[in-house]
Amino acid sequence: MRLFLRDPQLRSLTLVSPFINTLKDCRFSLADLSTKIREQRIPTYLVTRRPVEPWQIEAFNILSANDYIEIRCNESIHAKVFVASANPESESFALFGSGNLTGAAINSNLEVGMMLFAGGLGRKLVHDLYYWTTNTLRVLPESKLYKPMQNRK
Repeated sequence: MRLFLRDPQLRSLTLVSPFINTLKDCRFSLADLSTKIREQRIPTYLVTRRPVEPWQIEAFNILSANDYIEIRCNESIHAKVFVASANPESESFALFGSGNLTGAAINSNLEVGMMLFAGGLGRKLVHDLYYWTTNTLRVLPESKLYKPMQNRK
């Protein structure tokens, strides 16, 4: 939601969640996020599990249609980490916790999460989470490329 309310200029976005859905019942849907990514040309990296259920496939279809999104599938993924790298860096943030990128996690499940901002002591933690998601987890041999990014800024 911070992406929509504060609207920082993003350099990249990384989403790590075993399960994703369309977020149709949320204030901002996955389609809204995809539109924002496309309009602002935000390189976005998603690491998730392969879609099996119809609601997962629907979410994949939304994201796969976006040339600024790379999708990788890792069947061992359990982490839920979302990192927004912004310009200026002080607008960067990370969210990690127990919630998947699903409407239930946002609207009804009992989840816990922590948001870190890239200021003061949080700067290094946000940087470390960004590095782990984009330069470690994303390129593991188990993180199979499902859909490459077609466009970059």
